[in-house]
Amino acid sequence: MENPAPDCNCLGLTDDEYTKEGEEIQVRIEESLPECFKDVDNWEADVRRIGFQAMREMFRRGIELYEKKLLSEYVHKDEECCIVKRGKLDFTLSTAVGKVTFPRQRLFCDTCGKWVTPLNEALGLHHEEKERTTIALQQLSSLCAVNQPYRLAEKMVKEITQDTDAISHQQIKLVVDQEGNQVRQHEEQERKRVSFDIVREIADRQPRSPTRKGQLYICLDGIGVRSNKGKGCWHEGKVGFLCTDEREAVGRRGAKHIPIKRYVSSFEDSAVLGSRVYAEAVKMGLREYMEVIVLGDGARWIREIHRQCFRDAIYILDWYHLHRKVCRAFLYTFRQDKAIRRKLRRPITKHLWKGQKEDALKMLKELYFQLLSEGKQELLEKREGLQ
Repeated sequence: MENPAPDCNCLGLTDDEYTKEGEEIQVRIEESLPECFKDVDNWEADVRRIGFQAMREMFRRGIELYEKKLLSEYVHKDEECCIVKRGKLDFTLSTAVGKVTFPRQRLFCDTCGKWVTPLNEALGLHHEEKERTTIALQQLSSLCAVNQPYRLAEKMVKEITQDTDAISHQQIKLVVDQEGNQVRQHEEQERKRVSFDIVREIADRQPRSPTRKGQLYICLDGIGVRSNKGKGCWHEGKVGFLCTDEREAVGRRGAKHIPIKRYVSSFEDSAVLGSRVYAEAVKMGLREYMEVIVLGDGARWIREIHRQCFRDAIYILDWYHLHRKVCRAFLYTFRQDKAIRRKLRRPITKHLWKGQKEDALKMLKELYFQLLSEGKQELLEKREGLQ
């Protein structure tokens, strides 16, 4: 085109807040009306193309300006660290205005012997190696893929962003799957909350029996069940066992038998099993018992069922898992000396067996501070140990 007189506009981005010089970066957009201007549609396409190019350039220059500010103030660990610039690595952001590629300055600390990329820390790019999709593009891709195939959604996103490399249909599928998983998790949490609310409402309405009897035991546990061969094919089956403290003699030797018992199981979450266990407990006369005891191995889903469905019940951590946990803690802490390990552990497990929790915790604290006073801090560094 013959350009008679350019008609210019400027978009400015300044860093007055961060630098003394008030440095300014400008993106110039230059275009002129062609001679014999008639075609509005082509002119509209040119304006959109140039506008999106300017937005991408603005995006890139802004990140470069921000990195310059970071590098001017960056300190690795302390003032004694000697930082040296060691080249740049390109990074690509897939945005709602198209792909934007910019360099990231790499630094090497001669004092600590470590590589550092300040822009990664500032923008949260640690887990991505070379490319990331912004939230705006993820939302745009999800909207475009709602009622049409991924390949058509890809064409639509590329047309909207004016970038032929904006995104692929495989990337759109990944974005939609991630969004779908988040929505599904939110719906699952809401369903679980509603299920537990219903259980609590029913529990509050249940009248207590004036003549109350014995104890009701609710034992909860999980077991791994293999669905098919290969890795990742194990699923946790959740099991609930309910019984009372009643016993009756059977056989010639008078062995004790549990006459009233119920089993409940599920491969679904704690809300499903909790509602089923609660229903069975109601059938067994939940409000007629003086005490309700929930027995479990300390798993989070068991504690959740106790908290949501049986708030007034006593929760007991079963002895096997409690004893194993204590033994492992002493094994990790005193791995080299078996005799000392057993000598220190036995008084604590005796207190726990008798239900004397405060005495056991007191002995553990005394042992902890004794090791500190003797300068044996290294024995307490193991996460699964006495710490």
